[in-house]
Amino acid sequence: CDAFGLMDAVRLNTTVTRVAMAPPRRDGSLRWAVRSKRHGEAETEEVFDAVVVAIGHYSQPRLPTIDGMDRWRRKQLHSHSYRVPDSFAGEVVVIVGCSVSGAELALELRRVAKEVHLSTKSTEETITSAMSKSVARYENLHLRPQVEHLREDGTVVFDDGSFVVADAVIYCTGYNYSFPFLDTNGKVTVDDNRVGPLYEHVFPPELAPSLSFVGIPGKVVLPVFIEVQARWVAQVLSGRRTLPSPEEMQRAVEEHTRGMEAAGLPKRWTHDMFLNLERCDDYGERICGFPRMEQWKKEIFVSSLSDMVDDIENFRDGYHDSDLVRDALRRHGWTPAEEDDDAHK
Repeated sequence: CDAFGLMDAVRLNTTVTRVAMAPPRRDGSLRWAVRSKRHGEAETEEVFDAVVVAIGHYSQPRLPTIDGMDRWRRKQLHSHSYRVPDSFAGEVVVIVGCSVSGAELALELRRVAKEVHLSTKSTEETITSAMSKSVARYENLHLRPQVEHLREDGTVVFDDGSFVVADAVIYCTGYNYSFPFLDTNGKVTVDDNRVGPLYEHVFPPELAPSLSFVGIPGKVVLPVFIEVQARWVAQVLSGRRTLPSPEEMQRAVEEHTRGMEAAGLPKRWTHDMFLNLERCDDYGERICGFPRMEQWKKEIFVSSLSDMVDDIENFRDGYHDSDLVRDALRRHGWTPAEEDDDAHK
């Protein structure tokens, strides 16, 4: 940061409280009034030519709608608020949602809790073979169908009629996109986790290029994907790359929406890339000329993902891709340490 003077343009301990359209320039180009408040200082407002929204999407928990939630007086929380397992020692815990966070929490809590009940909409679709083995291995870990309702006495009733009296319910049900500070006069909205309209998940057609979003898509190789989008935005704002007309961008958004509807995909999956490396490569190459991911990186990624699926309880404690790493080092002209030692014996 210091070498390039980046810190001169960075403000720490600062909260952006509002971003709204300011009066345009004489040539009609958009501008944005940005209000912010630095810790211990008064709120200020400044006008900028462009705003990039890059706040991530793991800050606004999404909670399900379950009958009786508002009357259930025992412990309820989203996984976003979970910190350590100790506060659940000796308790009966119901975990709603069986994606990665739900499965990991269940396996962590089963070590201290009296019982852990993992509730999922469809065991056939969401439970991996590794998770099934874990359920069979631990007597206090149970799979349950979807929660139907909660009773005031602490009973959690599942949709097959079974029930359990629980001390706590943890919702591992994902996150919502939320931009409470952003006022676009309704030109950008969030509807069932679809942020739109966004051309290529980045530019709102009516407000481009002065407003852009980086980091919206999920189920991607995040560092690479964010770099792709950041490069594209930088290229467009610097004039090195141009966008299609607003009409063309809007048509592309509508075409994407129609394709999802034809495939029967829910609206909330609009920004999912489904960990499809070829699709991500095509995206980066198309929008900003980003180089495709080298094969060795793809192999390491697939290997790591496979380890997680095969053994979600222990995959972080070991690795099985040493050969792939050595091959990658050789391709870049590096000699792995053990081979270098052998050569000098």
